[in-house]
Formats: sequence, structure tokens, C-alpha cells
Amino acid sequence: MILGALSGAAFAGLYAYAVRSVQRFEDLDLESIEKPGNTTYIGRVGIHFVEAGEGAPIILIHGFGASTFSFRHTIPELARHFRVIALDLKGFGLSERPPGGDYSLTAQARLVNEFMESTDIPRAAVLGHSMGGEVAMRLAINHPERVERLILVDSASGREVRHRAPGSRFLRPLLPVVALFTLHSRRFRRLSLRSAVYDPAHLTPEVLDGYFRPTRIRGHLRGLGELMASRGNDPPLDPSAIVQPTLILWGEEDRWLPVSQGQHLHEQICGSRMVIIPKAGHLPLEERPEESNRAILKFLRIAEGAPATSEG
Repeated sequence: MILGALSGAAFAGLYAYAVRSVQRFEDLDLESIEKPGNTTYIGRVGIHFVEAGEGAPIILIHGFGASTFSFRHTIPELARHFRVIALDLKGFGLSERPPGGDYSLTAQARLVNEFMESTDIPRAAVLGHSMGGEVAMRLAINHPERVERLILVDSASGREVRHRAPGSRFLRPLLPVVALFTLHSRRFRRLSLRSAVYDPAHLTPEVLDGYFRPTRIRGHLRGLGELMASRGNDPPLDPSAIVQPTLILWGEEDRWLPVSQGQHLHEQICGSRMVIIPKAGHLPLEERPEESNRAILKFLRIAEGAPATSEG
């Protein structure tokens, strides 16, 4: 009994320290940060986006823990031919992190749909990376009139999260303690991102800062908790329901989501094309931008109804 009381007191102390650590770590005010793009309000949520180029529109949707920064090698090249709009999802990047509300990926897809409406984009090609790929698929299925073409880059598909949902809900109250040893640890952040790339030489201090600086915005950890709590609201995803021409782009050395997952999506999505980028991990747009951009541009210029292929 005494041991249990001591353990409880020790954890209470650790938890209080972790909460204070969150307050110290999240030292940036969203309103005072200089933003590379603009902010538009979808409902009551400020959504940050970057826009470049003219012509047919293409929407870029980032992955978990990422932002428009992830597309800094993609935007300039695509903008030579298209109107490119990259947005930060609710709770990420330089978009707002309101307490409460629905942070599920279905809700994020609905937000993208409303963003397109508010920015006068009736229909566009849509590219989603990692978690953003699942958002893009949900947009293509639930709002097919919005999506002209679909590009999935090392995409999540719902399978890798759904079976962990009960554990995630249990973990949510403990996020401050978990963050103390993970998200708020410089060593852990570097090691986690290193596992996402084939060549760690790409992870310069500037790149690491670009990926992790938004985590210092006040309310970021709370937003992650909202996302964890909302994932159970997502209905099962059926990629076979996608009817748009689809490109599946994958890093050959992806250790987060292996190529086999991309091949499974390729088999499920009728008429899809698959391009595998060699010497790239989970971030092919980061590591191999020239090859990735070339594959994307080739796909966007292919006529409707082209036969499915698999390229390596």
C-alpha cells in the first residue's frame, strides 16, 4: 500500500513536471509567427495555405507532423505548369489548433472540400502524402466531383491506425508525459525523422527546424490529442471506390509504410499507376525531388483512360 502511494505520488510529480514542460516547449504564438502564405477561415478555423503558379489547380496535402514546408521542392516545379495550392490541415503547420471539434481525417477531407469552395476551386488534381494521402482518398470518395486526378505519395490507408485506436484513446491523457520523452526530446525527434529517410544527410539543421518548429506553437500537443480522440470517428476506407485516375508514388526504402502497402493500393484502385522511387524512404518528395516531380508531371499530362502500369 505504501509502495503504491509512493508510486502514485511519483507519477503525479512527473505528470505535473511534464505539463509544465509542455508549457515551456510550446513557446510560439501562432498570431505572431511570420507566415509564407495566407490564412483563410473555414468555419471558425484559420487555415494557412501557400499558392503559386497559374493554370489548372493542384492541391497538396501534407502528412502527419508535417506542413506546407514538406512541399518546398514540389511547389516551384509544379507551379511552372499549374496553379499549386498547399495547405496546412487543422492542427498542423501554421493553421489554427482550436480545442474540441472533429479532427478525424474524414473531417479534414471535408475541410479541404470547404477550402476549395471558399477559394473558388471547383475541381482539382489532389496530391496527398502519408496521412494526407488518406485525407485525399476520403476527399476523392466522399466528394468525387472535386477531384480530377489523385496522387498518393507513401500514403496511409486507414489500416495502420484503426487497430490502434483503443490504445490511442487510452494514451491521450498521458500525452504530456509521452511528449516529454519523445516530441520534446531533440534526440528523439532527429532519430524519428532519420528513420523516415534513406539518406540522413538530407536532415540538415534547417530541415529539422522546418519540420519541427510548428510543434512549438501553443496548443499543438492538445491538437494531437484531439486527432487521436477523433480517429475513431472515421468510417472504414475502401480504396476500390476511387474512380479518378490515380498515381501511387512510393519510396523504395520506406520503413514507415513499406512498398507492399503501395502495391496493395495499386491492386485496389482500378487503373492506377505506380512509380517506385529508388534510394528514397518515406519522404521521396524531400529526398528525390527531381525524380518525384518528373513522375508527377508525367502523370498529370497523360490523357484520361491510359492503361495502368507499374514502374520501378
